[in-house]
Amino acid sequence: MTLAMLPNLVLLQLETPRPLNLALESFVAGLLVALALLVVLSYRPLRDRALGLAGLFGLVAAGAWIAFSGIAAALLPAACTPWIRPLSLALGALCLALWPLIASQLLSASPGARALDPIQRVVGLCSLLATAMALVPWPPSRHLAEILLGLIAPLMAGLTLSAGFRARRDMVGIASALGAATVALLVCCATLWAVALGWLGSEAGIATVEVALVALTALLGWSMLHRMAELNLTTQQARAAQLAAAERQAEELEALVENRNLELSTRLRDLNEARQTAEQANLGLQRAMDQLEQAASTDRLTGAWNRRRFEEAVLPEIALAHRRREPLSLLMFDLDHFKQVNDTYGHGMGDLVLVGTVQCIREQLRASDALVRWGGEEFLVMAPATRLEGAMGLAEKLRAALAARVFPGAGHVTMSLGVAEYMLGEGLREWIDRADQALYQAKAGGRNQVQAAPAADPSEGSATLSRSLFEVVWESAYESGNIIIDTQHKKLFRLASALMSVITEDRPLADVALSLETLLAHTAQHFHDEEALLREAHYHDLPHHAAIHASLLTKARQLQADVEANRLDFGKLATFLALDLVKGHILTEDQSYFAHVPSTAGLDEIPPAGA
Repeated sequence: MTLAMLPNLVLLQLETPRPLNLALESFVAGLLVALALLVVLSYRPLRDRALGLAGLFGLVAAGAWIAFSGIAAALLPAACTPWIRPLSLALGALCLALWPLIASQLLSASPGARALDPIQRVVGLCSLLATAMALVPWPPSRHLAEILLGLIAPLMAGLTLSAGFRARRDMVGIASALGAATVALLVCCATLWAVALGWLGSEAGIATVEVALVALTALLGWSMLHRMAELNLTTQQARAAQLAAAERQAEELEALVENRNLELSTRLRDLNEARQTAEQANLGLQRAMDQLEQAASTDRLTGAWNRRRFEEAVLPEIALAHRRREPLSLLMFDLDHFKQVNDTYGHGMGDLVLVGTVQCIREQLRASDALVRWGGEEFLVMAPATRLEGAMGLAEKLRAALAARVFPGAGHVTMSLGVAEYMLGEGLREWIDRADQALYQAKAGGRNQVQAAPAADPSEGSATLSRSLFEVVWESAYESGNIIIDTQHKKLFRLASALMSVITEDRPLADVALSLETLLAHTAQHFHDEEALLREAHYHDLPHHAAIHASLLTKARQLQADVEANRLDFGKLATFLALDLVKGHILTEDQSYFAHVPSTAGLDEIPPAGA
């Protein structure tokens, strides 16, 4: 690499014959290229900066030797001969710039060697400056570059040897080989200067340089192999440490999992029972929340009752009307031209009119009367213990009060009313329809008036009286297709109707208690058989269905206790029979499993209790 530092040596090589032939010179160049290829190929997997710099150094040194030795002159045209000398000089300077970087990377483990890094960097920058000067096409600049490189070479060699001695004291194994390579570098420099000063013959000097380059290549190659071995060893140790750490973590995790499995297995039975209990409680709570939400008893806008609250309240009132033969009337009213209010003033004003109407009506009602929002601007008023004449008076009072009220922004609003007195034996739907027909007559008659509904057809009423008001009638649409379920459902319908008849006919309390006990016993047996069939059919929602059964039986037993304690609430009992047992469960909940039970099962196919 420093062979280019002498001013006339290249010219000497070109003009005088050399003892070594072109094959030997090519062999030396090949060694340098082989070194470069070795470290470059090793750089890709190892990603070490020292290997990359050494590969670049080998290529640059090979180029310098090719330019110096005469290989370039033999291969290139004669027109390129003037550029061989500056190129040899520039490549030699670049070699000197790369050498301190290689030494710094190889001796980085030594603190003493690292202390010389700043000085080596300065010398390397000077070498780069000499490289630039050598490429300037001005003879004085090239001459100055040759002198500068002649001074830099021994200085660089001395710094590298000093760093190598310090690294050796710090037990860095590669320091000796790097020191020997530096000595070979120094021999090249000294030989060139000796030839230039006439102290050594040209042929002997060239031979010495070749031997020194071979030694330099071998020592630098050994250093790179040592470096690669260290890197491989470090990588293997790091991988081994990672594998060991991973194995330890795997063992710890396996032990932890084993301990957890053991702990979980000892608690599995208790946790499973707790989970089942919690699931049942959650299902019950969710159902209760759903029922509470569904059973919201008031209209959110007006505060009046909603339909569900009315249906729950009207059944006990009808039962009392039958039992005590007391009158019961229903008022249905509708705001006149309410659509015009919405279209003219907007729905916000319409909502204010509805709220104001409810407030106005409530001011005129008795404490026993109930106001219901039936839908939209249509309302009901249930008036207990009130005959048709009294209900007509109440309706007129309500009509006049609303007509006199002024709604800010909307003015006066009127309403039409229809009044119907309950007829014994009449169904709830028929009663409401009669009130609705009277309301229709009031609207057809010019609005802002009250009309009474005509009495029901006596023949129809007498036919209806042949059975109890609360008789629940089995229909073919209720069938599941399973003979067990359908037979027991029909019997529960008959027993419920019988119990309602006992209640409405003012029979002794003992008869009510006996009829209720009979219904409760058959209900419990039906629930047991139904759960057995569902269990046999692997019904997925059986726990939820069984929880509903338990809730209904609890409520029924509470009603039975009230009857036995002479605390019977007829309204509560009627609500339980009509809404909870028949409508809520048999006609609603049971529908969900019809597709899961066999349709051809006979009475002898009932699984045993507890199966």
